[in-house]
Amino acid sequence: MPTKATTKKLHDRDIDAQLDDLPSMRVIVVSHDPAFRNMLSALAVEQLKADDVRTSTDLDGLASIEAVADLLLLDLPPSVEPDAWLRAAEGVRADRRILATAHRNLALAQVAYNRGFHALLERNRNDSLSIAILRLVLAGGEYFPCFGEVVDPNTYSAKVALNRLTRRQREVLLHLRSGQTNKEIAKSLGISIATVKLHVQSILAATGARNRTEAITRF
Repeated sequence: MPTKATTKKLHDRDIDAQLDDLPSMRVIVVSHDPAFRNMLSALAVEQLKADDVRTSTDLDGLASIEAVADLLLLDLPPSVEPDAWLRAAEGVRADRRILATAHRNLALAQVAYNRGFHALLERNRNDSLSIAILRLVLAGGEYFPCFGEVVDPNTYSAKVALNRLTRRQREVLLHLRSGQTNKEIAKSLGISIATVKLHVQSILAATGARNRTEAITRF
């Protein structure tokens, strides 16, 4: 079970290329909340260009779906036992899986990771950040920033933390050290602000830092 930050990153151009290679895209959305379910469905159609989006209020409604989905979006109901519910979700055929939750939860993230999920999506995320996470996962990445909350200070070192960062994340870190804002970093690197935010969160998770200033002082 991982105890450090797990956030596998890809460059924007790599994500675009991999998504373009998909001849068609099937997405399954499961949520008890109609508004959230509709929001995820709209993102799949408008931003991911999904050709086939199936929705359901619960897992039972997916019994008739035989085709393998490219992406499964599951919204955890508040009244279920997470491990049992996620175990039941293993019966749904999907290449990539994202679990939506009301808030960041380390224990839940570890359960989801062990059950084959590729990301934890907080329901209160803004649309641009949610889109960036969906695209990242579809391209083969992972997003579990809360794993960084259990960094052991006794084993922490700047060298170890730096080795966890991708080349792009190191570039973002250099711009952070120069005092640039997310908007300025996005313009300098030719990436979206949402992607910059994901990279910053990955840097914080990898270093165990609570904020940007603390992350910078660790290198």
